Amino acid sequence: MPPIRRRPTPNRRSFLGLMGATTAVAISPHLLAGCSSGGGGGGSASDSGVLDDLIPDHIPFEGVIPDIEGIDGAPDGFTAYPDPPIQALPEPPGSGGHYSAMTPMWGPIPPGLGNNSFYDYVNDRIGATVEFNFQDGDTIIDKMNAVIAGRDVADITMFPDWVIGLIPQFNRAVGELFEDLTPYLAGDAVSPYPMLANLESNAWRWNVFNEQLQGVPWPSEPFSNWILYRRDLLDEYGLDLPTTPDELIALGEEVNDPDNNRWAFGDFTLTARQIFGAPSEWRYESGELIHMFETDEWRASVEFMHRVYEAGLVHPDIVAQSGNAKELINSGQILFNQDGIGAWHEAYGQMLGDDSDFRLDLVPVFGADGNDPVMHRNDPSAQSVFVRKGMEPEEVEEILHILNFCAAPFGTREYMDYRYGEEGVHHELNDDGAPELTELGNTEVNDGYYFLSGRPPSVTESQFPDFVQWKTDWFNDAIQYAEENPFTGIRIQRPERFSAAETPMTDRVENIIRGREGLDTLDDAIEDWRRDGGDEGRDFFLEVLQEHGRD
Repeated sequence: MPPIRRRPTPNRRSFLGLMGATTAVAISPHLLAGCSSGGGGGGSASDSGVLDDLIPDHIPFEGVIPDIEGIDGAPDGFTAYPDPPIQALPEPPGSGGHYSAMTPMWGPIPPGLGNNSFYDYVNDRIGATVEFNFQDGDTIIDKMNAVIAGRDVADITMFPDWVIGLIPQFNRAVGELFEDLTPYLAGDAVSPYPMLANLESNAWRWNVFNEQLQGVPWPSEPFSNWILYRRDLLDEYGLDLPTTPDELIALGEEVNDPDNNRWAFGDFTLTARQIFGAPSEWRYESGELIHMFETDEWRASVEFMHRVYEAGLVHPDIVAQSGNAKELINSGQILFNQDGIGAWHEAYGQMLGDDSDFRLDLVPVFGADGNDPVMHRNDPSAQSVFVRKGMEPEEVEEILHILNFCAAPFGTREYMDYRYGEEGVHHELNDDGAPELTELGNTEVNDGYYFLSGRPPSVTESQFPDFVQWKTDWFNDAIQYAEENPFTGIRIQRPERFSAAETPMTDRVENIIRGREGLDTLDDAIEDWRRDGGDEGRDFFLEVLQEHGRD
């Protein structure tokens, strides 16, 4: 296979590989996807499921037919790039305006407008000028807090959803700073923007604040994380994949070889919770809310991870919380590691050019004690794009046309333009018809336009061997085990004391798992969590259920 030139990819590290949680959130993914629709230390909530009059009609774009259809919300798969791509929009949609845009950027900042032919090309295709002001993705929360506090926003601003969840009083600020898009997009008003109409309804509902549609969504893949493994190396051992936790440990013991600088595992604490069937946060039973920390399933997952660490199966750098698990699995020093699912194609982009036999795959989902796993679903939208308040209606409409262009899905010419630039200048097509960035493309092409709107999730990286088939097969299997969350469709800003109580709990559990504290301290840790905000959170969340008729 020809060398694969690595395109600049987002990193936090790598936008949670794109939107996949890592061990940095080993206790609660809600620290990232933590939901906000209100303000104040007491928390607030709004029901996105009753806001149908505020969101666009869903009109699927039929122009691109997948090779592998996703089941029940799993992403579609495309085993090749269409040749030629479909032109989704008949002509450049803009009318000559010039707009500033602020988005995160993970990685080097590319040359700016006036010194970047990629911008010239895409802006010409759009018919308007977008001038980007990129912010370091690794410190984006600090910048976005300052933007909100200073009331100084760009014409177009993208917020990752996890950032929204961490900005105090965001619900108040969004109405003061950003345009109400309801009159422009609700119902059949979306018809001038067919690519936005192609975005599914739940993602739009997630962008309603204070009974106004204020953001354009990025629809999420169903799940964030699971265990990736070195399929090529496991094939060399001739070993089968595990179907139970005990089999996973037995497999780890089989391949663990510290004398030859190879360990079985990185950390997979988040995945263990799903294997053992713990809820993502709350379980509602017989009129009572039971937090994850209070369930037998979560306790069993902690005990299991303690056993894994105690057996010496985890790379010592991971034990010390100082190692880069991505580098360790790529180099073969570990064979299994939990990561964001998007880390898979990033690893291929980094490794296949030097090692064409390199293969990653996802371990098929499995449960414990003869039970099914409980797969923790993502929120329906992973980011929101806002339009500055106070612009003229025709300017708002032009910006929406820009976002509509950037929402064109895989398989369209517009997608190829905003992702890869001009063929023959910024990218070439390889023998498989997949784009490879040229030397100029590697310097100039970036994900600025990609972050200006979402598009239906899809598995598209057909330039990587087996990737599309393996990943779509995994999603279509895993989706049947998706959690029934009692708060589905309710965007919640959690009480401050409840959120704050997770930090010391995180530290205690990490210490217990790694053997720095005994398992017998777990009950004390749970009691401390209840006292310091857990019980307060329970009262709040129970009230949310009652207010929304779900008790």
